[in-house]
Amino acid sequence: MSHIVDQLFERGFVHVPGFLDPEETEALAQDYRQGQFHRTVYTLGHATPEAIELIGDKIRALLTQFEDVPQFKPSRFGGGAYFATEKGINFGWHQDHESYFINQTHQHYLNIYIPVIKPEREHTNLCVIPIDRFKERSPDAWSVLEWGGAATAKTEGGQTTISNDHAGGLHAELDFELEELCETPELVAGDALLLRGDMFHRTQDNDTERVALSVRAFNPDITVVKEHYEQNCPAKRWFQANNPMYGAITEAFAERDIMILSELMMSMFNARRAREQAAQNQQHAPQKNSLPQDNLPQNKEK
Repeated sequence: MSHIVDQLFERGFVHVPGFLDPEETEALAQDYRQGQFHRTVYTLGHATPEAIELIGDKIRALLTQFEDVPQFKPSRFGGGAYFATEKGINFGWHQDHESYFINQTHQHYLNIYIPVIKPEREHTNLCVIPIDRFKERSPDAWSVLEWGGAATAKTEGGQTTISNDHAGGLHAELDFELEELCETPELVAGDALLLRGDMFHRTQDNDTERVALSVRAFNPDITVVKEHYEQNCPAKRWFQANNPMYGAITEAFAERDIMILSELMMSMFNARRAREQAAQNQQHAPQKNSLPQDNLPQNKEK
């Protein structure tokens, strides 16, 4: 196996310096500055298809390293989103939530995280909990958390509780602060940080105006099931109430109890296109009381 594959299995993350060249990095920074933003549970910048295609060959080349790794096979990627501290991005310790709600596992999932605006190497990075350190310190807890997601870690009084934000309750209670295991790879613009979906990570700080592109790779052939999606708790319901994509997922599972991920994602894509088209139609629809004066009824003296 390659160094990248080895490190992802052993530690859960890999720092790839200079993944993008300066021209590509600046093009993505411009894409962010000129782009559109959408807010669901948080505000993200929308990466244009042209921007993603600009770096598509590099991502496709990266994913070839997993072709002969049956335990970890992220083989396809979609769009990308910009995470910007100026838009309020400042997360505590967590495993990714919404990707887990959709994929139902993080075993074949890779987050390709690329700062495109990064004023200072030492600040506003991602802090991570290396898998080897977590496994060594608390093997029983990690056996529950491995390949999972939708978890939040909170520390109080020298102890850490890890909540199950998918089905409710707790995954684990640790007799130490998770922060003790923390490492912080220092990145510059154009570097890539490759992260497994089950990695606990947080924002280091929001002291600088950092913007990072996140492209998620996944396996379109894994199976997703209605029973898993319908597991619920207050945290998950909060996500569902604040993002219209969950309506599309609910509709898809109303018709079928089981499907492959690519079929579910196609349903989500079609629903999003329908929402966007409806919004455009609404923008161009004639407004009441906005007819030209010549078309207004004329008062006639009798």
